[in-house]
Amino acid sequence: MAKKRRKKIHKDAKWPRVVSFEERDEVLSFWEKRFGIPKNVFESYLILSTSKNYWLFAAPEEIKPFQMLKVQTVGLLFTRRVSHWLKPTSTALQRFGHHATKNIVVLSPAELDRLRRERKMPFIVEHIEEGYVILKCGEKIWGCGLYAKGSLISFLP
Repeated sequence: MAKKRRKKIHKDAKWPRVVSFEERDEVLSFWEKRFGIPKNVFESYLILSTSKNYWLFAAPEEIKPFQMLKVQTVGLLFTRRVSHWLKPTSTALQRFGHHATKNIVVLSPAELDRLRRERKMPFIVEHIEEGYVILKCGEKIWGCGLYAKGSLISFLP
């Protein structure tokens, strides 16, 4: 049986920073405006940042003991900054997308299969704003897509 190799933590690894109130508000406002997910859904989480990524971490009573740890990642990768835009991760949409009230694209199983294979397909839908959308099929949220100019682009892993 092959021995699993562990990825080594970089010697300069450190605990990600807790975002400022303003930055937290910016990220949560994006989720609220884009998907209709109320900010209070995330009130029991810290938002941490590493470079252009935002992570959700269940807020402990005391954060200082954790901040001494050298870590590779912490929590759930929640949102990425792509150029000047915020982009939700598919994992975060799968976890919190059931709270969404807008910008949800409901696909048939055949449409989802086509999108997964082709990664982009022509798609016209009313009442959806151009931009990132939640991809849903049946009762299951699959993740993130981009709706623009009559096309649907998959960001599914």
